[in-house]
Amino acid sequence: MGIKALLIGIAVFESGMLYWLLCGTVLEKEYFRKKDWVILYVSIVGNGINIGGNRSLIFFSSTAFLIGVVTTCICVILINGRYRFLRIIITILYHTIVALADFFAAFMSMIVIRHDFKNAVYLFANSTMECILFLCVRLIVACCVYRIVRQKFDKAYIREFQSILLIIMIMLCLILRFYQFVIVRMMCEGKEQEGGIAGLSLLVVVFVILFSGMVYLKNKTLEKEKELLIMRDAMVTQRYEELETVMEKNRQLSHDLKHHMLVLKNYKIEGNYEGIDDYIEEIEQEFFNVERKVWTGNQIADMLLEQKRILAEQEEIAFTIQAVPIVKWLFNDCETCSLLGNVLDNAIEACKRMEMSADRWISIKIENQKQLLFIKIENSVCEAPVMKDGRPVSVKQNKMRHGYGLKSVERIVNKYEGMIMYQSKDQVFQVKLLF
Repeated sequence: MGIKALLIGIAVFESGMLYWLLCGTVLEKEYFRKKDWVILYVSIVGNGINIGGNRSLIFFSSTAFLIGVVTTCICVILINGRYRFLRIIITILYHTIVALADFFAAFMSMIVIRHDFKNAVYLFANSTMECILFLCVRLIVACCVYRIVRQKFDKAYIREFQSILLIIMIMLCLILRFYQFVIVRMMCEGKEQEGGIAGLSLLVVVFVILFSGMVYLKNKTLEKEKELLIMRDAMVTQRYEELETVMEKNRQLSHDLKHHMLVLKNYKIEGNYEGIDDYIEEIEQEFFNVERKVWTGNQIADMLLEQKRILAEQEEIAFTIQAVPIVKWLFNDCETCSLLGNVLDNAIEACKRMEMSADRWISIKIENQKQLLFIKIENSVCEAPVMKDGRPVSVKQNKMRHGYGLKSVERIVNKYEGMIMYQSKDQVFQVKLLF
């Protein structure tokens, strides 16, 4: 009875680690209600009793495994918050990896205890050896979970790699099923001496899958960082050019300062103080025509909108902005630059291709109602853009260096579970973003 209670305790600890992992990655504890905490604790205890009780009968039961996975998935779905499909993937992936780790430990223990394995661990064991094996695996798993939780991954970032996690999960489930047949065959045929080979093959297969997945994730992360660096470099260059223009104008004004002083002295001699005020105000406007404008309240967003407005007006493009202050801006600085910068650059490029400057215009509208953020960018076009896969195709000559802009925008939209819509009608192109 004591061994069975210990096995149940180990299984409860195992279930608790799963929710520790979920709370550190995709579960949003700040939105938990009393009902959610009840579901969490009932799931931990109930799943622990189910799995631990079955382990006192047999080392691994596929029925108990499936019941545990299904009931846990139902519980994590019922808990309040987003990313429900991702929760299911992580839950199944966790249970599968722990079961595979148990199989590996079992195969390695066969090297030591050989034919005693069946009675000491596998069937109706209730032995100290069985408890030690399960406990050692869970302590190793706990260290891995601790490392993952410490990374403090952004939930939306994890969601970007949902598809690769799903593929890894499916492959590991198939491997688990295969090695379950292997261990059953070994017990039936008394081939415990093959445990070392089975354990080594399991280790290699799982390592190859996990390593390939990590390499893929790393490459995708590096690609995103490269896109951000290219975009940031372009923005810095553009900002530098704009500042150079402003500084050149200020140098010209400074050079003409002696002429301004003569005009002001002449107004003073004539007693025309109203003329002095008007003249000083005119000079101030020339010196400070790059003052910071406030539209959304976010410094980066407002600076970028002002940059694009100045750039558009230099190209004789009418540029209008309708925006309301946003209490909590959704995106970080890099995402703000990518989202607004790419869409507005495309709008400016489209307007520049129009022959008549009088027909060139861009309109941007930013609204915030309750928990919705709405961004609409409209611009005039000489002809409707060609669409491919629901996305406008770049008409620039160098296809290798272009086309990343809208991909970056769509990546951010997907990250925050938003919506993006393109529409072209009557020489007007629209991009609508909803978060």
